[in-house]
Amino acid sequence: MKGGLGCPLKKGDIGVLHFIRTMEIKFERYHLQSDLRSPLEGFETVSVPTEVRIDPLTKRRSRIITWGLPSPGKFDFSNMAEESKGCLFCPENIFQKTPQFIKEIVPEGRVCIGRAVGFPNLNPVGSYGSVVVLCHEHFLSLTQFTSEIYEEGLTAAIEIIRRTTAFDPDTRYWQISQNFLLPGGSTILHPHLQVIGDPIPTNEIEWLLDASSSYYQKNGTVYWKDLIQIEKELGKRYIACIGKVHWYVSFAPTGFNEVCASAEGHGSVATFGKEEIASLARGIASTLKYYDEKGLNSFNFSVYSISGEAHYQLLTRIISRAPFQPYYLNDWTSFETLHSELTSNIIPEELCREIQPYFA
Repeated sequence: MKGGLGCPLKKGDIGVLHFIRTMEIKFERYHLQSDLRSPLEGFETVSVPTEVRIDPLTKRRSRIITWGLPSPGKFDFSNMAEESKGCLFCPENIFQKTPQFIKEIVPEGRVCIGRAVGFPNLNPVGSYGSVVVLCHEHFLSLTQFTSEIYEEGLTAAIEIIRRTTAFDPDTRYWQISQNFLLPGGSTILHPHLQVIGDPIPTNEIEWLLDASSSYYQKNGTVYWKDLIQIEKELGKRYIACIGKVHWYVSFAPTGFNEVCASAEGHGSVATFGKEEIASLARGIASTLKYYDEKGLNSFNFSVYSISGEAHYQLLTRIISRAPFQPYYLNDWTSFETLHSELTSNIIPEELCREIQPYFA
């Protein structure tokens, strides 16, 4: 077993931009190697590589593994959908069996935008927890999540955030998230979003804010603006620009098949217009089409929305989860849960090349 710092970083591994003063964003990595006598190769000695990458902003480590379990193929959800339909979120129940907002926030009780319906979470995990049901259908495959569905859902979520913030201006930290299927942590099959706001940040939001504040104080620029320009110049992980939303693959992913977006000129979704909402919705739908082609069916995404921070630019992350199947494998082990050491199943630069056509 051996490992250590890899060869000197090659050209392109350190991006440098020149503004009023010089700043740099470093893409650092370690190359580890495990040698063993494999029964799969007649007990000949083989080397198994692992790459450890360091996030340029948070300095958090991520392990890129080059092996993975074979895809189980497409799972038939028809029986599961049939057995669980008629849930609280289905059209015949949603207006009779879901909570209503207090009148000081939403006088009409719920927020309805097209097919999307938003209401308070009956079991919130913070000051303000809401649910946005995305559609009438009890189940959607990944290819059925259209940009139009997400436009309506995100619009409803943003309206909830705007109204709640008007009622309680101290609630500055928000997330719009989706957990899809059991591997993603969802307890209800019917597609929906979680909208959660608090006067205190989550751990992840605090880490992002602390790191981006330090970067801003040192360089006088917003980290994500600089990152996007460098990634464009390198051409290795930049996917596409849709309106003012830039899509890219993270150098040091937080999960499997991670795709990121940063909304130029916005720290909070509360300042989004129709164009920004449509741009974000289109990118999410495009990513899910790619996941479906790869034999994946479960995912998480989160929009990190923060108001009043000049050094922050709105970030969105999407990751795939282990495909749902009978006796499916949980993709979070003690590495992630107890060591905060993140893992990814694909080299980010390869992911970028594969997913770009889906954004065309």
